[in-house]
Amino acid sequence: MWRNVRYLYRRVQWVIPFFRIYKSDSVFETTFFSSVLLPLSLAFVMLGMGLSLTRKDFANIFTRPKAMITGLAAQMLFLPLLAFLIALPFNVPPVLKVGLVLVAICPGGATSNLLNYLLNGNLALCVSMTTINSFLTQFTIPLLLTLALQFFMHTGAHIELDFWRTFFDIVLTTLVPVVIGIAIRAVHGPFAEKVRAPMKMMMPAVMAIAILGAILLEKKDNGIELSTYDYMTVLPMTLLLNVGALTGGYYIARLTGLSRKSQMTIALEVGLHNTFLAIYIATGILKDTSLAIPATVYALFSFFTSALFGVIVSGEKLSLKSIVTGKKEKRIRK
Repeated sequence: MWRNVRYLYRRVQWVIPFFRIYKSDSVFETTFFSSVLLPLSLAFVMLGMGLSLTRKDFANIFTRPKAMITGLAAQMLFLPLLAFLIALPFNVPPVLKVGLVLVAICPGGATSNLLNYLLNGNLALCVSMTTINSFLTQFTIPLLLTLALQFFMHTGAHIELDFWRTFFDIVLTTLVPVVIGIAIRAVHGPFAEKVRAPMKMMMPAVMAIAILGAILLEKKDNGIELSTYDYMTVLPMTLLLNVGALTGGYYIARLTGLSRKSQMTIALEVGLHNTFLAIYIATGILKDTSLAIPATVYALFSFFTSALFGVIVSGEKLSLKSIVTGKKEKRIRK
């Protein structure tokens, strides 16, 4: 028994100084979730997705780019227009309308990758859309956000994103883990099949801890104080944006004749956004915490509404048993 205790101590001993550093500097309650755990959880999700993919899956996406073009058009054209149309009739401060547009023009979030994996979506399309859209929005966010500021607030702002930093973040947290997962499956197929089930069980828990921790524990550090009045004021707009994005993305894909898998994947990619990027732009670049309120509200409910939408349109049952075993009672019809 004592031999096992000593062995376990030696294994975890290196973690103790790391934890003390975060605890002593109070970083654990301010930036640990968003700057450390969230990127690691995303990389973990992408690794799990890579274990379910092959090089042929990506080859099919780029040799038949119809689904990719449709999805990107829904994200880059339909979604910003939808946000402007939703914001117009609401009698709310103009800064909240700009904040709603900011949510819409940010790229797809990590949770869309997770939901597509759990609901048996088109994983290769999901990964490709997330990567390409995150790259393109480095150019479209400054343009569209400046347009929203001028349209709703009659003012402008100089918005400049760190292109190379964002590019390497995308590569390290999405492409690299997926490539590693594909390589593991190609070399050690039985091992990949063996670890997929436990990884699928762990993914939602890890992602939920990272997202909730970043929202609830780091909210004060960003200076965002969300009152009940703010929440009730912004909720109708953000809910309309989420439902409209999910429904619009789904029917745009359906009208173009894509498979049901691709319809659901595009809907989730259009409906879920990188709200942490929106909050960073609002508080870090534009220095306006009110601008971040729509993104904060959107982050609190969009995963659950999108998961419900995905379950309805896919026919999958998102239960704990199906996550653990990897067996679905009903598959998506192609």
